Amino acid sequence: MPVQLTTALRVVGTSLFALAVLGGILAAYVTGYQFIHTEKHYLSFGLYGAILGLHLLIQSLFAFLEHRRMRRAGQALKLPSPRRGSVALCIAAYQEDPDYLRKCLRSAQRISFPDLKVVMVVDGNRQEDAYMLDIFHEVLGGTEKAGFFVWRSNYHEVGEGETEASLREGMDRVQDVVRASTFSCIMQKWGGKREVMYTAFKALGDSVDYIQVCDSDTVLDPACTIEMLRVLEEDPQVGGVGGDVQPPGKGMAVEDDQVQAAQVRAIEASIHQHHVSREQ
Repeated sequence: MPVQLTTALRVVGTSLFALAVLGGILAAYVTGYQFIHTEKHYLSFGLYGAILGLHLLIQSLFAFLEHRRMRRAGQALKLPSPRRGSVALCIAAYQEDPDYLRKCLRSAQRISFPDLKVVMVVDGNRQEDAYMLDIFHEVLGGTEKAGFFVWRSNYHEVGEGETEASLREGMDRVQDVVRASTFSCIMQKWGGKREVMYTAFKALGDSVDYIQVCDSDTVLDPACTIEMLRVLEEDPQVGGVGGDVQPPGKGMAVEDDQVQAAQVRAIEASIHQHHVSREQ
């Protein structure tokens, strides 16, 4: 069956279902028919409540079926080649609440995407920022796949005591740690969120094909990477994808903050433009 026809049938079916539910609710409200009620109607269950309950049940069923279909489709997604499908998740951290940071890193660990690279860049390298590196070691460290580096500088501001040689050595070290490690943490001189993201993008370079970013108070759904990558893979006209943003306690149990994915080609272009404007 053609896709357009299938879509049209779904739209018509959904509209008819909505009209039927609305009509039933109005009829139940007008008639006020009661199935069960106590004396003086302190407790009662009528047609209105039954229709609302049935509506909720049907919606939950369809939501479950759609969620299962998306999960199965995500697991069955075949990328054109392993090289084309490489993804790095970049986490920007700044004086984060320890519990939030742990939840963020644990959710990154549960993402169902093969060989996902995780890069956490901490905006600050002082002693009071060290607890974030400790949490990184606690959740993602302890294996040969994990690496870290405490940098006195960042890419645009030289730290105290740095020389030209040590600055270059630090830049090389950042790149080596990020590219060689599945899980990496870079602590650097404070410079703001853009500086943190610049470090992650610059260090990754062209070593991955896609970059996904989030803040350190984000709890990521296990399927988020594969679902966003699907959109980018299916349509070459799309250069970036945003995730479903939900505050804690709203909607689903997943606490999604800002989740984005962007192609490395666009990142490389922005980095090059930044170099040009800075040198000029």
